Amino acid sequence: MPSYNFSPIGSALQTQAVAASATKISTSNTIPGGARYAEGFVRTASIVETRDGTTPTATKGTEWDAGDIILLRSRREITNFQAIEKTAGSAETIDWQFYNRAPN
Repeated sequence: MPSYNFSPIGSALQTQAVAASATKISTSNTIPGGARYAEGFVRTASIVETRDGTTPTATKGTEWDAGDIILLRSRREITNFQAIEKTAGSAETIDWQFYNRAPN
């Protein structure tokens, strides 16, 4: 039996709007202090993301399509995550659920 709990942080389901310019998950209002793992659901259109602090472009970063699940496995990945729309004007969103720690 695990010696710790892997569970969502209460009231931590948040939505990130993704636009033509790079956006981060807000560190002041959105990311819970105890978040060490996050799962993001890409809603309606493709996005491109980076998690190393560099700014993504339509041709630089990892592409995710609508319906994909993005996993961020550390606090560093969560705070460095940035995303842009693959196609300008698609009004994309990512729904994030934050967890107290990563699963084994």
